[in-house]
Amino acid sequence: MSANALICITSCNRLNMVRRILPHYFAFANSNQDFNLLLSLDGNNERYLKFCAEYRIPLLWSDQREGVGLSKNRVISQFPNYNYYFFIDDDVELVKPDVFTSMIELSQKCNYHHMSITPLKKVYKEEVVDGIIIQKGYYGGGYFNFYTRQGLDKVGGWHTAFAALKRFGHTEHTFRYLHSGLSDFPFIVPSSFISYMLLHDPPHVTTESLPSNPNELIAEEQAMIDGKQAYFQVKTLSPYHYNDVPFEYNSLIESLLSSTKSRYPLLQGKEKFCALSDFYFYMHITKNGFFQKFAYFSLAFFLNPLSPRIKHSVKQMMGLVK
Repeated sequence: MSANALICITSCNRLNMVRRILPHYFAFANSNQDFNLLLSLDGNNERYLKFCAEYRIPLLWSDQREGVGLSKNRVISQFPNYNYYFFIDDDVELVKPDVFTSMIELSQKCNYHHMSITPLKKVYKEEVVDGIIIQKGYYGGGYFNFYTRQGLDKVGGWHTAFAALKRFGHTEHTFRYLHSGLSDFPFIVPSSFISYMLLHDPPHVTTESLPSNPNELIAEEQAMIDGKQAYFQVKTLSPYHYNDVPFEYNSLIESLLSSTKSRYPLLQGKEKFCALSDFYFYMHITKNGFFQKFAYFSLAFFLNPLSPRIKHSVKQMMGLVK
């Protein structure tokens, strides 16, 4: 399958998370020439520039922070010639790499121009395509998203109104696929693929609390959705830059991966323990056998007993939370 796809990791002030997840994406891109890998940094951070120079990582970055939506606009403006785009938050670890080819095949079969991997707030429609469960609804998250170039040409880019807030706008952009007639629901989720990813869920970079409605949207975004806007031109505001590292086989990352059995070769100390704890907890919740689940939970607890996931899981087992 000739994909011509760009996988873009979007990040801001979380280089520790990039160091945690990036090798797994390079392992896939190195063995699949139809997929290129890019890191898109919202803002200017010298540590990112040095890291990407050291490991020959293609990097796009801006002078100013304007949120992940504008970060995506910069990517599709700088690199407009791909057939498919994957935009992935920097806290999403790749566990099963065939998610990329599977989503493209699903897009081609069902004419889906945008899909997300996220739990929906409410499932309104469910269908099965070649054994893959497809759930559809109106509201969900935005940490792993797939887009076709054809669909982006029709709905445009992320709205610049959210640049001042440095957040929000994903749901409004997703609703444009419904308003433009490209899909019957804004959120189309191949829920069978949710277990293909490990969400580490670190603290948010932008933490200011803003009024939100039951759908966790600010009033401005809900008003745009209610207005049924179908298109907004791709715009960028802050000047941005590309480090001119070519999209090619990354021998530095490959050598690092082949020289160690560690799942997180770019991490050390407490950071590595926390990452491994998250991974073992993921294994705990995805396994079926009691002894396997118990073993992985024990490893996760041993490495990071203060993990919020583990504390929440213990509270669930004790019946303190749902």
